[in-house]
Amino acid sequence: MDRMYLLIDIGNTACKAAFADDEKIGKVFRYAGDDIRQFVRDTCESEYPGKKAWVAVLSNVRADDPDLEAMLRNEFCDRLVVLDVAECDRLVETGLAQFEVLANMPEGMGADRIAAILAANNLFPENDLMVFDFGTATTVEFINCHKENSPAHYIGGSISLGLNTRYRALSHFAERIPLLNPRDFMEFHKDEKICPYGTDLDTAMAAGNILGIMFEIEGYQREYPERTVIFTGGDAIYFAERLKSSIFVVYNLVLMGLSQIAQFYAEQ
Repeated sequence: MDRMYLLIDIGNTACKAAFADDEKIGKVFRYAGDDIRQFVRDTCESEYPGKKAWVAVLSNVRADDPDLEAMLRNEFCDRLVVLDVAECDRLVETGLAQFEVLANMPEGMGADRIAAILAANNLFPENDLMVFDFGTATTVEFINCHKENSPAHYIGGSISLGLNTRYRALSHFAERIPLLNPRDFMEFHKDEKICPYGTDLDTAMAAGNILGIMFEIEGYQREYPERTVIFTGGDAIYFAERLKSSIFVVYNLVLMGLSQIAQFYAEQ
């Protein structure tokens, strides 16, 4: 890789890191533990020992981590771009010439959402889009493509509880409901159709939470049938396999967007 970028996406439950050049993203590393600094160090030292990235881009939805940022600046990159709220607002303001889809982007948008929007529009520049991201939250982004009299632009989005969060919320606020792991159900019943009503606590929770998300998706699809649908996030495949419609699953959509952002900053 001639011009190398380091991409780091720290979500609420997991962290992804990858190196990229101007053409492609390399191997993606995923980590769900607590020692993110060590994870990033191990990734950098194992993949490109003794080398520095031209630009590193950090998207972090958790609390700021000055020690991680200092480590990256001092050891693993020539330039670090921390996509906090202020930097995202600057990106939206200065990046319009290159990323027309940033038009109408509201202030305070998270870096992960901006990155997903950029990547989705880049993948399907001629399609109006709905982008579903299944994580701690379930987000839906609406993007209009470039048309003769209108540039590509972001319309808006929605945020609701993600699957794990739905289970956790019920357990937290209802004393007699234990904290169940939805993946235990999803794995055990992976080849079965989920019944819309449960006969015990496990199946009732699945009917309410898993089917609740599926009905939410189907509602959007009925309302906006002309839009191309993209799924990303940890549960993207699970839901895509259970819906009878054309859906594009793009696992590393946020990293793809971060790669575009890294290339933008490399030219500044």
